[in-house]
Amino acid sequence: MNRVREEARELDVIGEYDVIVVGGGPGGVPAALAAARAGSKTLIAERYGFFGGLATAGLMGPLFGYAEMKDPYVQYTKNPDTSGNGGPLILGGIPLEIVRKLQDWGAAPRNENIQWEAIRFDPEMLKHLLDAMVTEAGVDILFHTFVTGVIGTEDHIDYLVLESKSGRQAVKAGVFIDATGDGDVAAYAGAEYTKGRKADGTTQPMGTKVIIGGVEDVSEDERSKGYDLVNQAIDNHTLGIYHAFWKEVSEQGITLRKGEITPTATRVAGDGTNVRDLTRAEIRARRDILETLRCYNERVPGYKKAYLIATPAQIGVRETRQIVGLQMLTGNDVLAGRKNRDDAVARGCWWLDIHCPLGLISSKSWICDKLCKVEPPCIMKRKYRDQLLDTTVPPKPIDYYDIPYGSLIPKTIDNLLMSGRCISADHFAMSSARVIGTCSAIGEAAGIAAALAMSENVRPGDLDVELLREKLKAVGVPL
Repeated sequence: MNRVREEARELDVIGEYDVIVVGGGPGGVPAALAAARAGSKTLIAERYGFFGGLATAGLMGPLFGYAEMKDPYVQYTKNPDTSGNGGPLILGGIPLEIVRKLQDWGAAPRNENIQWEAIRFDPEMLKHLLDAMVTEAGVDILFHTFVTGVIGTEDHIDYLVLESKSGRQAVKAGVFIDATGDGDVAAYAGAEYTKGRKADGTTQPMGTKVIIGGVEDVSEDERSKGYDLVNQAIDNHTLGIYHAFWKEVSEQGITLRKGEITPTATRVAGDGTNVRDLTRAEIRARRDILETLRCYNERVPGYKKAYLIATPAQIGVRETRQIVGLQMLTGNDVLAGRKNRDDAVARGCWWLDIHCPLGLISSKSWICDKLCKVEPPCIMKRKYRDQLLDTTVPPKPIDYYDIPYGSLIPKTIDNLLMSGRCISADHFAMSSARVIGTCSAIGEAAGIAAALAMSENVRPGDLDVELLREKLKAVGVPL
């Protein structure tokens, strides 16, 4: 067996591949599928014992980014081929294939009931479906595996260092895809990255999705009164020591069963790449969930007998590292719906969904922008108001926007591609591009690009983008 030296140690090399994908979430699975289907010998390494990332381990849903959303606060339509207020589907390829298979498995609504802007699904069935898809594609799988380092030169990765129950080992590849969400591989390789907003480097807060059962049907008038009571509790800080960040009591998300809801009701400030912050956030969010549920039981009609069914395996991390790439996706690209780019490899369509990085709350404000009503005024409103974008609440309707290939390519590492929310994007654009559908589209582009780079014997950054676009179109990706 081959061995490589890491500092003073020798590591067993347990495999050599064309493409290695790190992370089995929305940005990773489509990347591995695309690379393998394009003919590359592919490995995917995932830290949990199942695929899906935040869609399964984080219970995050519904699936956003599949169709234009004209207004996040309106009732979505159920047309199987178009979305709310006439907006069309903007994704195809593997992201759409996953939804169609979920439908076939009874794990997503059928066409007559599906809401393409916010697709409900069953996270447990998604685990099984992704197992089947990745296995069928012939991808080599390593679950329960962390990447803890790289071996190579200043601008090139030769090996990844893995940690698992089998100890410390190494794997070799021609092209690597970082789909960790946090840009872990890029950081180990010494790639340049940014983190958080420009003013102070603070990232969006973490949050937790939960499943609550025992919810009874009530009239909209009764439910509205309950919302008002919850909002009063939020603004008066009477939910207890811990707090929810808004009134959300929503049936949309990660359940198909009557009487269940899946609210996103926690907000905890912290750095998702800091283990102390992660630990504190996990404990704080679980406490907040119980306090929020007690508030629902006491104040919201229809929730008197509601009970907690499940909390996720991990807290949802919205923002950490953004790699510095050959190109950067910007918030202005999102707001303008910039498209018709000759280097586009994926599409996004979510709004600028920037949760307060300080974890502050108000029933009157949802996002961090110039219209924020949280009191007292934070440092952004006092000193850096010029760095806040002009949006509206509800947010402005947006058209879809193109994601350029260069935003997947780190400037300094010649055989690494980025996938998911850790691509090259500013603080504002990342708040849109981080949703599951968009990350999946980026993943498919990264996987085909990696396979092409191997077959064409070029670095990913030197790949003919038009050739890449042709291959994407050939597998049903709209560009």
